[in-house]
Amino acid sequence: MRARSCLACLLAVVLPALVQAGCATGSGGPVDSANAAGGGALLDAYAGRWTLDEASSTPQIPNHLEGVPDETPFEDITRNESRQMRRYRRLAQSRRMSVKDARATVEVLRRRPSTLVIRVEGDTLTYVPVPGTSLRVPLDGSEAESREGESRVRTKVGWNDGLLTLEHQVAGGGTVREVLEVVGDRLIMTRNVAAAANEQALTLAYDRS
Repeated sequence: MRARSCLACLLAVVLPALVQAGCATGSGGPVDSANAAGGGALLDAYAGRWTLDEASSTPQIPNHLEGVPDETPFEDITRNESRQMRRYRRLAQSRRMSVKDARATVEVLRRRPSTLVIRVEGDTLTYVPVPGTSLRVPLDGSEAESREGESRVRTKVGWNDGLLTLEHQVAGGGTVREVLEVVGDRLIMTRNVAAAANEQALTLAYDRS
């Protein structure tokens, strides 16, 4: 019963984003064309090694889906269910989303690399979170694949309003978007679930090292 109650609380926050994950995310054009237009200076600002400043970052969020059995059906989440929650649950059911897929999406959202290394090598962006898996993502808008536990995650980079974005699509789940902005010697990463209009974004601050 406790697991179901925790699941209901988390879904009330996360599901509005997850159920809309199939919508267009509007990340802008490919990075290679934008960078070429900027004479290469746009991506150069991001290159380097960045160290997390915990004090200036959003605290880590819990994953209340951890430990909830994968086979838990959404229709069982009815304890103290509001009209809005019922609507979210029905939308999630229509997308055939499983607890496993929702859990994987939350884990991508919770990624918190202590160090971030970004390199531009020809037509590829190398993105190395520590700890984490090194990603080599093409700058032409095509995807690179990695894994989050047992789930496949497809990542692509884009350019939106002059800022570098990375979108991580969890197979069967939602899309987590990272927006990176360089301000002086500081890199600000804003992360949320794509299409979540009312969800508060998570912010991680990094200093150049």
